[in-house]
Amino acid sequence: MDAVLSPTTAGGIMLAGGIIPGFIVYWLRTEPQGIVVRWFRFAMLCGMVWSVTFGLIALVDAAALRLALTNVFIIAVPSASIATFAFAYEFTFREPISRWYLVLFIPVVLLFVLSWFNPGELIYTVDAPYQTSEILVPAEPGSIRLPLNMIGSPLLVVMAAGLAAGELIRATTTIRRLQAGTVMLLITAAMVPGLMKVFELVPPYFDPTPIGWSLMGLVVAVTIKRFDLFRLSPNSLRRVVDALTDPVVVVNSEGIVSDANEAASEVFRLDLGMAVSAFSEANPALRPVFDGTETQVELTTGATERVFDYRELPVPQGYGTTGRILYFSDITEQADTAEALQAKTDRLDAFASRVSHDLQGPITVATSYVQIARRADDPADALDEIETALQRAETRIQDILAMARSGQQPARESVALDTAAHKAWAMVTTGDASLVVATDATLSADSQQLSRLFENLFRNAVEHGGEGVTVRVGTTDGGFYVADDGVGIQADKQATIFDERVSHDADGTGYGLAIVRDIVTAHGWTITATESTDGGARFEISGVGVDTAASTAADDHGQPAE
Repeated sequence: MDAVLSPTTAGGIMLAGGIIPGFIVYWLRTEPQGIVVRWFRFAMLCGMVWSVTFGLIALVDAAALRLALTNVFIIAVPSASIATFAFAYEFTFREPISRWYLVLFIPVVLLFVLSWFNPGELIYTVDAPYQTSEILVPAEPGSIRLPLNMIGSPLLVVMAAGLAAGELIRATTTIRRLQAGTVMLLITAAMVPGLMKVFELVPPYFDPTPIGWSLMGLVVAVTIKRFDLFRLSPNSLRRVVDALTDPVVVVNSEGIVSDANEAASEVFRLDLGMAVSAFSEANPALRPVFDGTETQVELTTGATERVFDYRELPVPQGYGTTGRILYFSDITEQADTAEALQAKTDRLDAFASRVSHDLQGPITVATSYVQIARRADDPADALDEIETALQRAETRIQDILAMARSGQQPARESVALDTAAHKAWAMVTTGDASLVVATDATLSADSQQLSRLFENLFRNAVEHGGEGVTVRVGTTDGGFYVADDGVGIQADKQATIFDERVSHDADGTGYGLAIVRDIVTAHGWTITATESTDGGARFEISGVGVDTAASTAADDHGQPAE
């Protein structure tokens, strides 16, 4: 092979081989100097120096110049190995290698310094290396170049290959396997030609190692520029991201979705390598949080609607580059609690407003008659008016308190309808009115709130139904009813009868039926006002789930319904 590959030819090939890594170093100069890329560029630089100096050594005739070139060449080899290991380490762990790693360059610097003086033939095993006629200045056993270049450098490269192989085995995504495979090919491209040199399968003045390294480096550089290879899937975040049960999406410094945990994959439509804009288009529900108009978003997980709080966190990815974590924290329970608290706050505000508004009238009346009583010779009439005003104020207070409590979460228990109805009837001033309960069914309800519901409906029937009104309580297919044979409710007033502060009686407070509505709503029931069979009022409460095993649904007269 020596006859085919002369020193001049070998030198020319080696010089040409230095063009590729030099081009790579220049080409990647504008690439964000993140994890991996900087060490890759440095390794390519060492490969360029290695190839160019070795080529010149084979071409030049001056012994002194050849020695100077050799002094540079002998530090390019271990430097390339150190850079290769750092490159593989940062690719595997996706974090800057420890600064202590730079200690490995101390022997390299020492080798370079000593090579100019060659004390005790530590570097070159000849007495006058600047006068030797050999193409490669000898470094036989006894030279510190041997353990550094023949043991230390190959060991680092093998360790680098081991890191890449381990990552290839552990990889769970196609992108990560592609990355690990590419790094493996790059290191192998340096190892195989290196073995050819070690086993002297090529002439001593030719070294194919940097040639293979440079060619494979070009492939890697293309993947970096074209496919953003090493800025996808930051490995240092992998375990943390997978451990989170909330959806997490990782975006690199170029705005590319580089990673996502299983929770995110279940909730979103996404592909690794897609731009954030494409991710937003694929998931329209996220647009409000991405454009900053909202901080929370409702998403479907399985068959459940959940509420998520959106946060965007910066993540340094090494060497000045910064990515982002799109973190969606499940706050469904907190949102429900906040909604309940807000409802309570609203009720308190409404309570304060009612107290202020509805007590103002009676207090004003009482104050006016106090002034009249002070001026009158006989204050009896004024005192009667004051007493009436205070009674109205007391009634308002009771109604307002009942209104505030009516919307509370009911403490459910099994309640007999007939017992609740008779208990409520005893609490109402009924005069000549009568009650007929045509059921002994039971239901699940808050007994106090149910009694208040009956009291208000009974009071409404007695006050508006006329003298001697008969009130009936019975069950329906989906609940129960309260009906009377009084004057009934005008059709044009049925739509507003449950509204707060709406009363069709001059002496009414407008709270009675509004309280009934709130109690019904709190239980998850519905109420409607219709006309009874006798022309009176009939209130039907449905969605109750009444246990009618011991009773029969009845009409307004207490007879079994047809």
